[in-house]
Amino acid sequence: MPQTDILNRCKGFDPALGDTMNPNFGFTRKRPITRGLKKAVGGSPYTRDTSNTGHSFTLSWINRTWACVQRLKWYYEQYEDGFFTIIDHDGGGRHFVGRFTTEVNPVETANGKWSVELVTFEEIPKVPMMQYPNDWAHDSIRLAVCNDFGDQKLCPTTGTWALNPRTLGNVHYTTLDDAGTLGDSATYEYKGYGFRLWLLKGPEFGLVNVLLDGVQIATNLDLYNAADVGPQMVFMNEAVPLDFHRVQVVATGNKNGAATAAGLSWAFLDVMR
Repeated sequence: MPQTDILNRCKGFDPALGDTMNPNFGFTRKRPITRGLKKAVGGSPYTRDTSNTGHSFTLSWINRTWACVQRLKWYYEQYEDGFFTIIDHDGGGRHFVGRFTTEVNPVETANGKWSVELVTFEEIPKVPMMQYPNDWAHDSIRLAVCNDFGDQKLCPTTGTWALNPRTLGNVHYTTLDDAGTLGDSATYEYKGYGFRLWLLKGPEFGLVNVLLDGVQIATNLDLYNAADVGPQMVFMNEAVPLDFHRVQVVATGNKNGAATAAGLSWAFLDVMR
């Protein structure tokens, strides 16, 4: 599979090349703006993701060996209609899957030395990865039921749901609540990679199923806890390619034998970016 072909597998010097395939220092790790914004004369702004475009890097290899240049040219031509992996070793070792979208034009700079400058590598959405991004402390964002302007972002798809402001310690948040009626569901659309789902757990909560892009990926998650413990991460899926995705939680109408009800309360969705 193409994603298993890594341009710069070695973090440092590669004896086989007499060089390193890592680009020179100083390149920008850019994620293009893909969010459209509309603002009426009055009221708050309205935003929407309009593209699933990923990261883009402009890379250079300065004063390198001919073997390094040959490898760059091969990756450019081999994957003109495909994709490969680049590892950002200095940026936490994160993988990016994509291809070169500008030509690799080597220039001889000295005896046995060559430079390739300003080559654009663009990430490709919807393709598999060997290692999906997983630095949740730094690269993820948290999507609430409502945004900071009070606009509801989580969409009830079936059933009767209600917004419920809550407080846990000094944290104020809003949940979207359902009685747990069989088939009632709510969906959050996001742009990114993997996700972590946070639902409330307590004595009055039941069993739910989780779907990703219409495919069931978790069955009968038990939200029961003897005491109310607030939002808990109940499910995580890191192995999700970059794209627009829909996470759907569906009530089963069933509950743990110790639960007092089969309720469902959606709190947050963490999204990897």
